[in-house]
Amino acid sequence: MIFLPDTNVLSRYLRGRDEDVPLKSRLERSLADCRLSSIALMELEYGAAKRPEVTVFRERIARLKAVFPGVAPFDAAAAYQSGIVRAYLARLRPNAQPIGAYDALLAGHALALGAVFVTHNVAEFSRVPGLAIEDWSHAR
Repeated sequence: MIFLPDTNVLSRYLRGRDEDVPLKSRLERSLADCRLSSIALMELEYGAAKRPEVTVFRERIARLKAVFPGVAPFDAAAAYQSGIVRAYLARLRPNAQPIGAYDALLAGHALALGAVFVTHNVAEFSRVPGLAIEDWSHAR
């Protein structure tokens, strides 16, 4: 089984606060089965680049990349799935922004990989058909 952590999961892992210990433990136990999405990596890099302490955050990202078995590239299959997700959700709620563009990319990426999407934002992603979701925020 492959797990694809959402950017919010990776951010919480990197910040290392006490309330994130259950998430960090679960992620570390499952690292062999986790992949780092190139989309989530871009979001982390963007977050680091806009901070005054860019070097500190880039070092954290480098350590994160070092512990993951690989970065999953966003390929044509992921692009296809992401387009399907975005179109489906736009039809579902035509007058509202149903899901952010990066979230649609991440959901499509997980679907293309056949991965379980690990997120704390279960409510938003539960509307994506066929997407397996887990929330690792609590002890397990």
